Parts: sequence; C-alpha cells; structure tokens
Amino acid sequence: MWSVQGAAGFSSVGALARLPQAMAGLGAVVMITGLDGSYTVAGAVAGMISFSQGLLAPQVSRLADRFGQTRVVAPQAVVNVAALCGLVFAAYRHAGPGVLIGFGALVGVSLPQIGALTRARWTALLRDDRRLDTALAVESLIEEAVFVIGPVVVVAAASSMMPAAGLLIAAVLVAVGCSLLLAQRATEPPPQPGAAAGHASAATAHAGLWVLIAVFLGIGVLFGFIEVGVVALTREHDRPGVSGVMLALWAAGSLISGILYGTNSWHAGAVRRFVLGVGAMAAGTVLVAGCSGSLTATTVALVVAGTANAPTLITGNALVAVVVSAHAVTEAYTWLGVSVFAGIAVGVSAGGVLVDGAGGVAALWAATGAGIVAAVVAVSGRRRLHAPTE
Repeated sequence: MWSVQGAAGFSSVGALARLPQAMAGLGAVVMITGLDGSYTVAGAVAGMISFSQGLLAPQVSRLADRFGQTRVVAPQAVVNVAALCGLVFAAYRHAGPGVLIGFGALVGVSLPQIGALTRARWTALLRDDRRLDTALAVESLIEEAVFVIGPVVVVAAASSMMPAAGLLIAAVLVAVGCSLLLAQRATEPPPQPGAAAGHASAATAHAGLWVLIAVFLGIGVLFGFIEVGVVALTREHDRPGVSGVMLALWAAGSLISGILYGTNSWHAGAVRRFVLGVGAMAAGTVLVAGCSGSLTATTVALVVAGTANAPTLITGNALVAVVVSAHAVTEAYTWLGVSVFAGIAVGVSAGGVLVDGAGGVAALWAATGAGIVAAVVAVSGRRRLHAPTE
C-alpha cells in the first residue's frame, strides 16, 4: 500500500543512491589530473560520464515502467560498480585516453536515474494533489544537498587518501544506496506490461518538453564550465584542496535559496518564474568570472550565483506536469535529468580544452555564453510551456 510516509522514506534512501552522480565526473577529473594526466583527457572522461547517461536513460525509464523499477535498478547497479572500479584500475595502469573514455561511457550509461524514479513515485502518489509541487521541490532540494556533499567528499578523500578515493567511495555508495532502495518494495509503482519500449515517446511528442530539454541542456553546459573552471582556478592559485569547498558553497547557496523558494507562495506564473530564473543564472556567471582574480571573491560570487540554481530547476521540473501527459512523466523527468548531465559533458569536455589552452578564467567566461544561450531559448520558447497536455 502506498503512503506519503513510505515515499518519503524512499526519498531519503534515494539521497544516498544519488550521491555517486555528484561524485563520478569530478572524481574522474581529480583522479586523472592527480595522476599527472592532462585536463583535456580528464575533461573528456568526465564529460563522457555525463554525456553517456543521455544515451540510454530515457529508454531505461520506459523499461522501469514496463517491468518495474527493481528489475531495472539491480543490474544497473552491478554494472556501475564494476565500471567505476574498472576506471580506477585503468587510470592507475596508465591506460590510454581511449580506454579511460570507454570506461567513462560505461560508468555513465549504468548510473541509475534515481531522481527521475523518485519523482515519478511522488507524481503517482500525489497526482492532482497540491502537495505534489512541495514534494517535487523537496526532491530538487535533496539533489542540491547531494551536490553540496559530493564535491567535498571527492576532494577531501583524494587529498587525504589517494587520487581515486572519490570514485571508490562512489562505488560503495552505489552498492549500498541501491540495495537499500531495492529493499523498499512497498513504495514501488506496479509494472505496466502494456508500456512497449519500442513505441514513439509520448513525452517528447510535446513541444513544451523540448523547450525544457534545451534549456536544461544549456544549464548543464554552464555547470560543466563552472566545475572545471573552479578546479583549474584553485590549482593556478596553488590551493587545489579548496575547489571542493568552493563548489560545495556554490551548491549551498542554491540549497538555501531552494528552501526559501519552496516555503513561499508565488503570484507570478511558473513560466515567468522559470524564464527569470534562467536569466538570473546567466547573470550569476558574469559575477563569478569577473571575480576570478581572488579565490575569496570567487567563492562569494559562487554563493550568490548559486541562489538562482535551485528555484530555476524546481520550477522547470514542476512544468513537466503541465506539458506532458501523466503516463509519460518518468520518461519526461529522465529527459530533463539526462539533458543536464549531457550539458555538463559538453561543458566539462570543452572546459578542459579551454583550461589547457587559456586557463581557468576562460572556462568561467564560457559559462556566461552557455547561460545566455539558455536564457534566449527560455524566452523564445515560453509560449510552448503554456500548451495543454492533450
């Protein structure tokens, strides 16, 4: 029997299972560069981890609807643990870039999309209930908290133990988190055998979802440039150990603003709030890049810029229920999630090249370009976000 309390328990377990998503990409960058590898290779591996999630994740979400979440997550977790360990082994054996990128691809495609599965459970439980918006906001805040903790764990573990410590911890968290998740069978939606995996997607048939996908892709690129730029900037200032703290404070600013955002009732429509949020994210990157001459100033700028992140992502996810049919929400949420990670792939990969050629500041300014593009897409596509579901 479904219950709000049961779903809340699943969300708590899901927080643990989601941590590896905040650790895998940065963990690869820290490990490879810590073993005297180049930023270009490290960025390519981390980018492939993010990008490869978009190759199979929406199809896997359809399989989860068809066969049940447990039957999908279990094999994913096994493959993911093996892939993370394989990446570490290959890096320490000084394998070539092709091998490392290949393992990065395997890590990405096997990462369970816990956030989409959890949001789908809340949507099934609270459909047509005004508490659904609050539940989705809580899910976004959980993810924000995960991205506060993840970078700190990666950098602290690598600094105090070994370069690969972050990825090895991620492997343990995948195993433990997914095991606990699978144990909560009572909260799992029943399988829908009639959902054929080969049929055209009901989610992507709506133009409004494509607007959200494009904006979330741009936001992901912004995130990727910021992440690589901050790591490089701290090394240029001979303080590599503070990059995790700086990125965590960036996420902390987002987390705090998300809590405040979720506790207020807003008179402005969701579409207007979404467009304004994307614009605020773009403006925040200007502040970060402009303050890059000092790590202290950059950190303050990251906290301020981060306050736009959670409200924008929360509102974007809430618009899914407006633009997509109820039976396609798992796939729709997954599309938004993988769009962010695919964008991060582009940002991290391109950022690595920029850092090798022009330094960390170049990657931070590139984030501004990504933010401007996302804002333009949001403004130009805002009318499609009002379209009816059917």
